[in-house]
Amino acid sequence: MFIAGDTHQRIYDHQAALGALGIHIRGRSSRLTLSYRTTKEILAKALRVVDPTRPKEKISYDDLDDGTDTLAGYRSVLRGPAPVLVPYNNWDDELAGLAATLRSWRGELSTADNGAIRDPGGLIAVCVADRNMVSQAMYYLESQAGISCAELTKDGPKGNGDIHVGTMHRFKGLEYQRLAIVGASDGIIPHTSIIERYRTKDPIRYEREQRKARSLLFVAATRARDALTISWHGRPSPYLPL
Repeated sequence: MFIAGDTHQRIYDHQAALGALGIHIRGRSSRLTLSYRTTKEILAKALRVVDPTRPKEKISYDDLDDGTDTLAGYRSVLRGPAPVLVPYNNWDDELAGLAATLRSWRGELSTADNGAIRDPGGLIAVCVADRNMVSQAMYYLESQAGISCAELTKDGPKGNGDIHVGTMHRFKGLEYQRLAIVGASDGIIPHTSIIERYRTKDPIRYEREQRKARSLLFVAATRARDALTISWHGRPSPYLPL
């Protein structure tokens, strides 16, 4: 067992008493910051994305590193608001709704700096299905809503924008206080044009692609620490826990 020192623990807001977890020790490290900080409510929704029919301890998922991992033991002692799932008629309406959500979050997390309201950068992120939607979302937020953005790349955020925007592939290992997953529509998550070709000619590949798409959505959802919003336009993705 590795127990982080006090300096490391102060990086994060949430701490849990080890005694509450059945671990009884003496000394200065009697409180430990959970390395898994997603709330119970977000985790419950995310687990239903991966496999809504099986017990949690028997679920496995694509770890996005050419292998699989088990979800046995995944849990959280943290509580928070329930994830918000929002439908829209079309992509333009969804982008407008995203901008309103981000403004609300920025207002709640912002600080005053010489009279100007400044967003604490890196606390909020937007996740979409592909690069084309990244460009569209960033363009709308910056040109129509006046919200500065930084694109998540394989080398980290590109630019100094307050809101990080990236595809689901870029969120593994990251963490944000608040996360919006947009464009979670049928045909987009998963990309029908990519995986449907395997349904009859290669059923094993088809199932693997389905699991990978579910896993991407699961990983994205669990990057939210405190608040999660998922939206779609038209028909919702069949993976969403509706």
